[in-house]
Amino acid sequence: METPLPSQAYIDSLVATIQSEGLTQERLCHLLFAVIDQFCTHLAARSGPGRPKTYSDSTILKLDMLMHLTGKRGETEILREVQRHYRAYFDKLPDQSRLWHRIRTALPLIERFRRHLRASLGVDYEDIRILDTLPIPVADRHARAGRGNGFQRADGGYCASKQLKYYGFKLGMLITPQGIPDVYELFSARPHDVHTLMDLLDESHDILALGDKGFVSDPKRAALAENQHVWLLTYRRSNQHVQNTPLEAWALKTFRPLIETVFSQLAGHMHIEQPGAKTDIGLAKRLVGIVTAYTLGIYLNALLARRLLAIKELFA
Repeated sequence: METPLPSQAYIDSLVATIQSEGLTQERLCHLLFAVIDQFCTHLAARSGPGRPKTYSDSTILKLDMLMHLTGKRGETEILREVQRHYRAYFDKLPDQSRLWHRIRTALPLIERFRRHLRASLGVDYEDIRILDTLPIPVADRHARAGRGNGFQRADGGYCASKQLKYYGFKLGMLITPQGIPDVYELFSARPHDVHTLMDLLDESHDILALGDKGFVSDPKRAALAENQHVWLLTYRRSNQHVQNTPLEAWALKTFRPLIETVFSQLAGHMHIEQPGAKTDIGLAKRLVGIVTAYTLGIYLNALLARRLLAIKELFA
C-alpha cells in the first residue's frame, strides 16, 4: 500500500532505526518512499477541468526512481520487479505504456525533485566544480543499418579518451568534490568539448572549475573570470608555453578523477551510455531520471551517514 504522508520526525525515526538496527530492504524502501512523499506534499494541488490522475505524481516518481536505483533498463523491467518484490508499497500500478507516458509528462517534476535534493545536499555552498563530458552513443560503427534514425538532434562524434567513433550525443556535467551532480546538459556528439564550456558554466559564479585538456581555451577562460568570477583550471597541453604550477597539478590530480568514478557508476549501474531510448525525448526522459536517481542515492547515503557514492550497494 502507499506509505502515509510522512513528517520530518518520521524520516528521522527511520534513519535512527536503520543506523541502530541495520539496513534492510524494507527499511530502505520506507525511507526512500517517505522522502518522495514528503517532497510531493509540497506540490500545488491540481485544479481546473479534467479527470483526476489515476496514478499520483508520487507513484510515478517512486517507480522512476526505483527503476534507476535498482539498475533496471526500462518500464517493463521495473514493473516486473515491483510485482515480485515491492507490490505491497503500491495500491495500483500502471501498465508499461501508461508508465512511459506519465514519466515523460513528469519530467519537469522529476527535475524539480533533483533540484530539491541538490539544495538539501548543500551544493550551492560548494566553491569547486569538476566538469567533463561522456559519450552517449545511439549508434556506432558496429550498429545495424538504420539504428539511430529516430533521433533528430544526434550527430557523429569522436571520444578521444575511449578512441570511440560514434553517432549520438554527449552528456556534459558539473559535479562537486563530493560527487554530487550540479549541472548537466545534453549536446550532439559533434562539437568539441571546448564548445560546450560556456553552456555548462552559464549559471555558475564565484567557483573554481576543474577540467581536462578538452576545455583548454584562454579566451573563454578569461571571459569566465571577468564576467562570472569562474576560475577555469585545466591540464595544459605539452606544446603550451605556460604549464601548470605544482599547486594546479595537485588540485587537478586530487579532484579530477572523481568525475570518472561518477561516470563509471552512471554507466555501469544505471546504463546511462546504453539507455535504450529510440527518440530524442525518450533519451531525455532516461537521462533526467538517471541523474535524479543518482542524486537521490547520494541523499539517502547522506541521511544514513554512509559513503555518499555507495549507491549500487543500497539495492545490492
